[in-house]
Formats: sequence, structure tokens, C-alpha cells
Amino acid sequence: MQISTDLGVWIAAIATIGIISFAFKDNPLYRLVENVYVGVSAGHAIVLGWINIRDKAIEPMIQKGDWSLLVPVILGVLLYTRYSKKLSWLSRFPLALLVGIGTGLAIRGTIGSQIVSQINGTLLPLNSANNILIVLGTLGVLTYFFFSVEHRGALKSVSTFGRYVMMVSFGAAFGSTVMGRMALFIGRLQFLYSNWLGIIK
Repeated sequence: MQISTDLGVWIAAIATIGIISFAFKDNPLYRLVENVYVGVSAGHAIVLGWINIRDKAIEPMIQKGDWSLLVPVILGVLLYTRYSKKLSWLSRFPLALLVGIGTGLAIRGTIGSQIVSQINGTLLPLNSANNILIVLGTLGVLTYFFFSVEHRGALKSVSTFGRYVMMVSFGAAFGSTVMGRMALFIGRLQFLYSNWLGIIK
């Protein structure tokens, strides 16, 4: 058994123990690690932001003479006018541009991935049990959310089947999330026992 002498491993181990300790009770070590994590993340984001501005705006303008990049730089600076009562109206222009572009990209992506792809994934030949289950499950869930007609008789049965399909899918998604978190937890335990304490190889 050989405990690590690497300072980085010790910091990572203490941070790991501090975060895991929250599972038992809120404590000063957890709050310290949480604040350090938030601070480091904020600092990292600021540095990355400056690197992006330097590499994608300042250097191309100075070295290549691409002064068209001055437009997004000015729009970015105008976002900070929100902190001035007299000039805050100027921040509406870059915000409107961001919202408009973001909405357009989101709608295009949503239609492609969540509507067209879902329809294509459901239009399956009924030649296997899996395909039949997918088609019936989809029709059942759609029927469950069809509120124009009161659910009676066969419609109620299909709607109930759709509700069961949703419950099964929610359970499977939750189980998958738990398994993913457990995999992360096991990875951290392996780090503590192997890299830090040297108990296991």
C-alpha cells in the first residue's frame, strides 16, 4: 500500500471527499469545495472568453486587417450598457439579435430532431414485435394527450396503454440516470482507493 505524494492527487481526493460528504450532511468542507469549484469555473470561463476574443477578433483585425469583426465586438460591448441607466436601451439591439438567431436555430433544430426524426422513427414496417410495440406505444401516448374528445370505450383503453408506456419510459430514463451517477461515483471511489491511497491496483 503506497499513499500518493502528488499534491494534485491530494487536492482532487480532498475535493472528492468534500463533495461526497454532502450526502450525509451539509458541512464546512463541502461548502469550501463548492465555493472553490464555482470560483475556478468562473475564472476558467473568463479566461476562455478572453482567449476567444483575442484569437477570433483582436488578432484577425490587427494581423489580417479583417475589420468586419468589429461589428460583433461592438455588439458584444453594447451588452454591457445594461449597467447604465442612460445607455441601457442600447443593449436591446444585441439582445434582439441573439434572441432572433437563437430562436431560428432552435426552431430549425427542434423541427428536424424532435418532429421529422420522430415521425421517421415511428413509420416502421409492422414485421417484428419491436416495431409493433413502438408504433402502438407512440399511438397510445399521442391518444393520451388528445383532449378534443372525451376518453371513453376503446379510446380510453388506448389512452391508458399510452399512460403505461410513458410510465415505463420514465422509469427506464430514471434508472439510466441513476446508473450513470453510480458509474461516476464508482469512478471516484476507484480514484480514492487506487490513485490516492494505493489500496487497489
